Amino acid sequence: MPDPGDVLDGYRLNAVIGRGGMGTVYRATDQALEKTVALKVIAPHLADDPTFVRRFREEAKALARLDADGIVDVYTLRETEEALFFVMEHIEGPSLQTVLRRRGRLEPPQALSLLRQVLTAVGHAHASGVLHRDLKPSNILIDADGQAVITDFGLAKILASDADLTATHDQLGTVAYMSPEQVKGLRNVDTASDLFAVGLIAYEVLTGQLPFDRSGTDFVVQRAIVDASFPPPSTYAPEVPPAVEQVVLDLLSKDPAARPPDAQAARTRLPIPQTADEEPLLTPDTPPAPDVGFTAWQWAGLAAGTLLMLMGTYAGVRGTLGLPILSTAGPAPSETTRTAATPAGPSSAEQKSTPEANDTGLSSRTGQDPSTETSSSVNPSSSDEAPSDESDPSAAAPSEDSTPPGASTDNTSGATSAPDDEPSPPPEPATGAITVRSSPDGATVRLNEQTIGRTPLTIDDLAPGTYRLLLDRNDHRAQETTVPVAGNDTTVVSPTLPPRPAVVRLGARPDGTVRIDGTPQAPTADGLVVDSLSPGPHQITITSTLGRWAMEVTLDPGETYERTIDFTERVESAVTARATGGPPLPNATVTVNGDTVGYTPQRLRLRVGERTIRVMKDGYIPAEQTVRVEPGMETPLVFELAPEPE
Repeated sequence: MPDPGDVLDGYRLNAVIGRGGMGTVYRATDQALEKTVALKVIAPHLADDPTFVRRFREEAKALARLDADGIVDVYTLRETEEALFFVMEHIEGPSLQTVLRRRGRLEPPQALSLLRQVLTAVGHAHASGVLHRDLKPSNILIDADGQAVITDFGLAKILASDADLTATHDQLGTVAYMSPEQVKGLRNVDTASDLFAVGLIAYEVLTGQLPFDRSGTDFVVQRAIVDASFPPPSTYAPEVPPAVEQVVLDLLSKDPAARPPDAQAARTRLPIPQTADEEPLLTPDTPPAPDVGFTAWQWAGLAAGTLLMLMGTYAGVRGTLGLPILSTAGPAPSETTRTAATPAGPSSAEQKSTPEANDTGLSSRTGQDPSTETSSSVNPSSSDEAPSDESDPSAAAPSEDSTPPGASTDNTSGATSAPDDEPSPPPEPATGAITVRSSPDGATVRLNEQTIGRTPLTIDDLAPGTYRLLLDRNDHRAQETTVPVAGNDTTVVSPTLPPRPAVVRLGARPDGTVRIDGTPQAPTADGLVVDSLSPGPHQITITSTLGRWAMEVTLDPGETYERTIDFTERVESAVTARATGGPPLPNATVTVNGDTVGYTPQRLRLRVGERTIRVMKDGYIPAEQTVRVEPGMETPLVFELAPEPE
């Protein structure tokens, strides 16, 4: 896979902006036009797989024919020695998934705007003969104008052709946004399935959640999609307009026939915006303004600290020279009063509990250690006379109701004591950790695109924040999640990785019918049945006008099984007979599928497929076998005949 910084056929790769089951998306620069674009490059381990290459091309064709607002534009498809990729429009903005993570949910006017935009784009795709089949918030981008743009047609189906490639090593669609019919089998979906996904997206932007618990296993989520009743959006967001809620509930009907007939019909039923023009969905989130100077509170804290420093210096100099320290009228200010002299901003609690530190990084108390500071440094004596060795306690004592516990009242010197230590450096920020386990063990762990190791493991010394964690194992589906990390805490992640599906490619010559576990399968344009199956045993039956073939195949996770049965091919074989536990029996009659073909020992040239062979001889009980004829089969076929009872 190319790395950022590489140049691919005139496109300089700048950064990875997305990864999927079929490839990686890069932000790139068209060096000839000096234009920012997005490149989707097929994954190297799929580049030699004709089915996946074909699916990749189908995605490019699907996008290229959808020249409309709200759908990402495709510019060209390129194939070089290094990679197969297509070039498309680069959308500068977050995904809807990112927006929802930041905001939780959208206000009803924004949600309505989103729903209308998505239905318009989906309706255009359907009118152009393209299904998306993987609509979800991460596949909807918000551009610089706040408009929704649909991308990632990796599972798209072009309705006008037979190019329904249903096989992929990864999950066919995202479980949490599948329709009931998609859960039952990808080949069954039509435009109504995309509308169900739009309903789930609308529900999420209105309420901040899906209508079921998505934290369970894939099976639990799929069962909820197929069987569970969805609560109305107003259950979680009472402000949702009833007209909008009803459209969403209709889009989420379990029965495809009960959903709106098309995207345009659903959009027509939505309330019309109050303004003449569609308002933008969102204004892209503005990052915090850089801190170019002190805030008003910080300036106040700095001024107070400077004043205290000057007063302390003044008192210390006069005390050293034996001069009287000037005083102010009134009782001595308390420790609390001095702390409050610096207005407390957003971090006032910190300033009170740790008075030596404030937002400016400067000491508000001239860097002195509170345990050694004398009251005269900020509380000069009320007398103009020079202090003696034993100063008046009443002049030095702070106010009884204002001195906090632990405050220093020592004033034996009558002068400011020198600081014992430099200001304490700020404490090191607390770090956290992530412990990663998986079932099964041995999954590769990538943290923010960097490979860390294999499970189980613990990643230490992580700064507080949110991290992207990807677990991948060759024979299981990859799992990706975001993990929050707090200081002095360990987050445990322990997902169960579902087995990676196997892929089958099955065909017959001449064309016939393929059944998998009893269900007929529709062939693609080249006559092959291509499907993904769960690992384990499956019953496969292939029939043609020339024969029948049945077998049980046990598939491993991630395996690709290919078989084309050529019923026109003939295989040399032979049939012999013998008495049970005895000598050979010549001249026994041999029939194949009821037709007599000769007498034992008999050489046969049989077509590939299942054949029923029967051997008979007077005085013996006939023997019969159903044989699967195929190249390399064991020969001769030996039939044992038991004597008839007397």
